[in-house]
Amino acid sequence: MHHSRRDFLKPRSIAQFLSTVTGGELDLRPMANIAHSGMLCRTGVDSMATRFEILFEAIDLEHASTAEKGLEQILELESQMTVYREESELLAINRSAHEKFVEVEPRLFELFELSRMLWEETAGTFDITLHELLKIWGVFKGPTRVPTQEEIDTALQGRGFDRVELDSSNRAVRFKNPHTAFNLAAIGKGYALDRVSETLIENGMEHFLLHGGQSSLYAKGATTWEQGWLVELLHPLDHATPVAKILLKNQSLSTSVLIPQKLRGGPVSGHILDPRTGLPVEGNLLSASVLTRSAAVAEALSTAFLVMGLDKALEYCENHPRLGAVLTLSREDSTTPEIRIIGSALDCVEVLS
Repeated sequence: MHHSRRDFLKPRSIAQFLSTVTGGELDLRPMANIAHSGMLCRTGVDSMATRFEILFEAIDLEHASTAEKGLEQILELESQMTVYREESELLAINRSAHEKFVEVEPRLFELFELSRMLWEETAGTFDITLHELLKIWGVFKGPTRVPTQEEIDTALQGRGFDRVELDSSNRAVRFKNPHTAFNLAAIGKGYALDRVSETLIENGMEHFLLHGGQSSLYAKGATTWEQGWLVELLHPLDHATPVAKILLKNQSLSTSVLIPQKLRGGPVSGHILDPRTGLPVEGNLLSASVLTRSAAVAEALSTAFLVMGLDKALEYCENHPRLGAVLTLSREDSTTPEIRIIGSALDCVEVLS
């Protein structure tokens, strides 16, 4: 379940106070240290193939060093979870866990346990054991061709947490199948937001907006001009058009969108893979946005909802009433998507006409 989500959540009121705004969206060009314009300050870092930023009001400028500490933590987490660096802890696990139990850093082990719980709750539509499947689809080097069914079947032999042993007593992991390997692309960014928000709050920051690539956000407290942090949800096929505005306070929001891509030897299809079939997800559910306390959970579920489809996503939300969701669906007779607002999202989401 590969994520390639770009700028689907646009800070609305923020853009009014930043001088470096492009087309109404935040300009995510690299910046040195703290930059501020008028009422807001922001600082950011490039990590995990996207841009992370922390935004806070100028009246809280004394927290600039805390914000910088949070950004350093993002880089540390990337070095632990990446599959692009040979020295990362995750790749060390993938190399050795087929042969023996491998001890895991405590917080990373908690993430594995959370991933197992979400795998169970979503009937396997969220799954971090798909590293081999992502490789054959060219996720790491860019899409090239459609893999053969034999390649897909081989990769799928390693899918699922029933092929993983988690030893909670010793915080260790072992793989039961040689094709099993972890990839945290569908939850790692949200996990980083959770960890950094903990650090910021522990160090006294009470009001901030933290985002990773504008598709995953954590909002703490509020601005002085709103009762929270106001963001816009963009049209999944027309990124210049907002379809809803969302007021966030002390919660996370993550959006997954089906992005069409063309592979050699196959039709145009979505970029998110169904762990059950090994094939790209199809359907009329164009995007899924999830609101909940944990950014990791929000990111994982936003992808899982696209995989499971509308009916199962609605059923999941019904069984988890504290969860909020905004689902956009295509219409045969209109370019304007149908928007479903579910659960706690009813209290903070307004559809734009």
